[in-house]
Amino acid sequence: MPQILVIGPGAIGCAVGAALIEAGHDVIFCGRQPFARVCVHKAGEIAKTFPTRVVTSERDIAPADWALLCVKAHQVPSAAAWLRAAIDPRTKLAVLQNGVEHRERVEPFVPENTVIVPVVVELPVKRTAPGEVVWHRIALLTVGGDLAGKEFCELFTNSFVTASATDDLVTVAWKKLCLNAPGGAILALTGQPMRVFRKPGIPDVARAILRECVAVGRAEGAKLDDGLIDRQMEAFMRQGPDEGNSMYADRMAGRELEWEARNAVIMRKGALHGIPTPVSAALVPLLAALSP
Repeated sequence: MPQILVIGPGAIGCAVGAALIEAGHDVIFCGRQPFARVCVHKAGEIAKTFPTRVVTSERDIAPADWALLCVKAHQVPSAAAWLRAAIDPRTKLAVLQNGVEHRERVEPFVPENTVIVPVVVELPVKRTAPGEVVWHRIALLTVGGDLAGKEFCELFTNSFVTASATDDLVTVAWKKLCLNAPGGAILALTGQPMRVFRKPGIPDVARAILRECVAVGRAEGAKLDDGLIDRQMEAFMRQGPDEGNSMYADRMAGRELEWEARNAVIMRKGALHGIPTPVSAALVPLLAALSP
């Protein structure tokens, strides 16, 4: 069995790490806070609990077969020392993050020939204590269809997480951004959960963000059909009024927000393609101002 380092044992890192332990792998969690076990709860099911190994200093790890980077997009520079310690020429690096720039974010911090596997994460999960998370609905990881992507999928065989490969990861990543860009920005800026989508004018703002995201995504090569905006808006309206998302949770906790990977990317890539993105240009400074 390969040895796997999970860098960033937050909500996603703990859930994915637990799935890898369930699949029988040798997993080491890399973070600043120790915990004795990892426990994953899902409503209506028996909690899955596993003993863990946690390393709190990059000086205490050696390169592994796989490293899974599970910190948020804006936290990559702070994980640079972990990446240096975790990777040698045989190591494959999976990047489990939001946005569409997985490779671009980590390339400055890893050796030139590192095999990088971008991972689109659909795993609604909340961290409730060190090593303890609650998840609901789905647990899906999507990667490209190359050899490294297929090997990544095999890691999750016989676990509660489904990993699948696609030949069109660009489209999958931009579809996920169509969820993250409006949902995160609106909840963070208003400081309200999903009930805010039922207030006058808010759906119009969400649609405007989606129109920009779809236009830029298409220019980037994503296959985004004309009905995507309506489907995404219907999905927002189906969510419970008290539901939130990770950017909302960070806003309420006073933490730095993931606006660069979710919203500024639309503005930046729009400029490259000559596509106007006035709504994103207005939102980004506001979101940046909220970050400590």
